[in-house]
Amino acid sequence: MKKFENFLIVLVLVLLFFSASKHSDVSIDIHLHDTFYVINSAYVTGWFALWLLIVFFLFKLIRRRRQYINPLFTITYNALTLLFFGGFLWLGLYNAPANGVGFTNAEIDGLIFRNQMRVVFAWCLLAVQVIFLLYFAVQLLKKPAVQR
Repeated sequence: MKKFENFLIVLVLVLLFFSASKHSDVSIDIHLHDTFYVINSAYVTGWFALWLLIVFFLFKLIRRRRQYINPLFTITYNALTLLFFGGFLWLGLYNAPANGVGFTNAEIDGLIFRNQMRVVFAWCLLAVQVIFLLYFAVQLLKKPAVQR
């Protein structure tokens, strides 16, 4: 496979199927300061699928301008994106009410740990996306490849 960035289309399709599956009703609790936001995971996967489509076209723009994309960077980006976003979604796949009614203290501690791990996965995913944007900026600022 010469163009490793095409794997992003597969990720987009997987995310779209996930957002249409029975797991799309799982809620995501986001704790910001003193407020909890509860959102549906289908919205998160849909927006992230849109972001991956934008990244796909940015990779195509780099390839058109430079005629080359570092395959090691592309494979690493795809693998880390899949790992961190997949981990983020997998940690949220449990059937539990958001208010914690009827749980023991051990179960609540387990839910808190899962939530903390989701935050770690989300921050790592954000860091990978920022690194991609830096790579894109550097590749865009370099002189274009000479046409032969």
